[in-house]
Amino acid sequence: MRFIKMFQFKIFAITLIIIMATASCGAADPALKGDATSPSTTAAEINLTDHNGQPFQLSSHHGKVALVFFGFSNCVDECPATLALIRQALETAGKSSDDVLVVMVSTDPVNDTPESMKEFMQRFDPAFLGLLGTPEELAKVWQDYGVVVEDGGETHSSLTYVVDGAGNLRETFSPEATSDDISADLITLLSEK
Repeated sequence: MRFIKMFQFKIFAITLIIIMATASCGAADPALKGDATSPSTTAAEINLTDHNGQPFQLSSHHGKVALVFFGFSNCVDECPATLALIRQALETAGKSSDDVLVVMVSTDPVNDTPESMKEFMQRFDPAFLGLLGTPEELAKVWQDYGVVVEDGGETHSSLTYVVDGAGNLRETFSPEATSDDISADLITLLSEK
């Protein structure tokens, strides 16, 4: 049963990626290596609480490029792989990465705690933030970003959303992206400020 659900989820994810890629053909920003959002739109607001217990509002971070990922603190495969990839991209970008915000929105409101999220995120970078909220608050963010969450959060969409310094959703990266591509796009977007 789990295999069938995972297979269905993978088919959905592949279909979503194909639709996004097709929608951006011909109008994509040629300077970006990810799947450009065409046209770019204002990123949906995120109002949650970070793993330090502080209110988090995405729009209050204008001027920074934000990488928004969805996952959970007990993940052993996709989430750590993606966060390690992002960390590597930031290392490649060098000093300019000081203006990059990395957040992971919880897909498991039942089991993710401030402590578990903080411990998980600090494995990759102490500046990375885990975002928590009530099931209703999280469900709104999932819906706003088109994220599918199943199996109590263990099965979830695994795109990384890139929000530019003006607060526009510019592109997404799939799990197959390279750290060099992410790094190059971060440098491009940071130079737009």
